[in-house]
Amino acid sequence: MRQLPWGLNVFLVDPRSPLPEIFEMVWQQPAPDSANPRHLWKMVRKWLALRYPVHRVVRATRRTDLARTLSGSFLRVLFQHGGKNRILIAADAASAEEMPLALGQALLWLSILDEKRKLTPAPTLYFLAPSGTSAVLAHRCQLLRKNRLKSEIWEYCDQIPGSPEFRRAPAPPAPEENKDFRWPVLGPFRWSSPLERVLDLAPSLIRRYPRFQDYDSLRIWGLEFAQVTGSERDRIFFGIGNQRTELKEDNFESLRSLVEEILFYRRPDTPDTRHPYYRLQAERWLEALVLEAIPHLFPEMAAESVYSQIPVYLGKDSGRVDILGADRNGTLVVIELKVAADPDLPIQALDYWGRVIQHNENGDFERRGYFSEVRLTRQRPRIYLVAPVFSFHDTTELLLRYLEPDLEVWKISINEDWRCGIRIVRRIQYLCKQL
Repeated sequence: MRQLPWGLNVFLVDPRSPLPEIFEMVWQQPAPDSANPRHLWKMVRKWLALRYPVHRVVRATRRTDLARTLSGSFLRVLFQHGGKNRILIAADAASAEEMPLALGQALLWLSILDEKRKLTPAPTLYFLAPSGTSAVLAHRCQLLRKNRLKSEIWEYCDQIPGSPEFRRAPAPPAPEENKDFRWPVLGPFRWSSPLERVLDLAPSLIRRYPRFQDYDSLRIWGLEFAQVTGSERDRIFFGIGNQRTELKEDNFESLRSLVEEILFYRRPDTPDTRHPYYRLQAERWLEALVLEAIPHLFPEMAAESVYSQIPVYLGKDSGRVDILGADRNGTLVVIELKVAADPDLPIQALDYWGRVIQHNENGDFERRGYFSEVRLTRQRPRIYLVAPVFSFHDTTELLLRYLEPDLEVWKISINEDWRCGIRIVRRIQYLCKQL
């Protein structure tokens, strides 16, 4: 029995069931049903009853396991049907925004069960997601290694209490320009005297990053301190984070002071490594250093055909590749950067890899002025995963073995003190079909 703010939960234990039944005593209006963790379990049981009437749940848990990088955002269910063990990953509305992470979580749990020999060869992963939240997940699942595992994605709608509707998730739509997105032609950059005056504050260190029709971003070693807007790029708003002030003549000295303070703290020999200007947007700092050193770090790439934060689309969903370039033979290279261990890094790179292929086959890059110095091929892009040598997650290689066999991934380890200048410590090539 468990006391809650709105009543009591009485658990009725049955030794034949992996989870207890629950009897609720309510003396106050409870939270909405969708916020109740028991609601998701009820949804899973209804789906199992419809999809596999004769089944047995072996295990069901939503417990966080930090040692194995398993999140508590998803309900993980191991069930049996037809003499085979199967995996189901389910999410409720509270976890809807995390649905793209569900594939990585499923693969991590799959590997744990595989070690315990609880799965048959080429198992099927099942996903149960709230309606309209599975497009990115479906895209990622299409890029799995089909002879090693299969996947099914289901969505549910429970607008009518007690009568949920289930359907197979539709295939993710291909993006259509001028319908799902507008991708302006690259350049030429627009200039104005106010912009030039700002750039002159630190001409060798301030970098301008065009954000297409929205604004241009002004950064010092990746830290954005101003945004340039207007059709003529003559309006400037400065500040760190969401607090921005429009630049006027009477506050130009405030902008100058901000730039000087950033330059003082955002350097390898900073007097205070805890200062926000040193710590903020570390991945953008790494990105800026990589962009400066492309010819040295990656001599195989065409240095004049390297772009940062390129948007890639899946329907209306946009993602941004950290760095997208091409080698001298015209093969695209997707570069993803991390400064801290992230178990989802291979899956995120796979997602963008698939989107880049789609844009390349449609001729979107050439049509919009990108890669004018090289002739792009339609060969599969390569992926470069770049991180400090001790900042790759332990599961990186494990996840690669489940991905598209045509995938060529390079794990590129750099020095831990990369702010002092990037050095490649090790480059390891992985051909997924050989893993």
